[in-house]
Amino acid sequence: MSYDLAFWYEEDAIDAEEAYQKYDALTDGASGVVTKHPGVSAFYRDILERFSDLSEANWEQSPWSSPVYFNGECILVAISWSRKDEVSTALVPLAQNHGLMTYDPQRGEAVVP
Repeated sequence: MSYDLAFWYEEDAIDAEEAYQKYDALTDGASGVVTKHPGVSAFYRDILERFSDLSEANWEQSPWSSPVYFNGECILVAISWSRKDEVSTALVPLAQNHGLMTYDPQRGEAVVP
């Protein structure tokens, strides 16, 4: 079981329903759903610097239940349930520092910077 979060840039605030629609499209692999922004790439680098991506060599130590997804427009993470509190509380403020919003599909909440 994983705790999923999504991060992307929004120029204007959006509500939870609009965030869900975008999240749904992004998890289906759609592109062009959100605007590319340099903060996404910088945030991705910061995530991997803090929490190494999932690999065969580190699967026991990694906080991820699947590799971090990055396509230049968004980042989708699946956090191992046992580490959800530790990792999510680190990632949400870090995303805000990069000007990115967070969508939490478990709660149906959009957190905008």
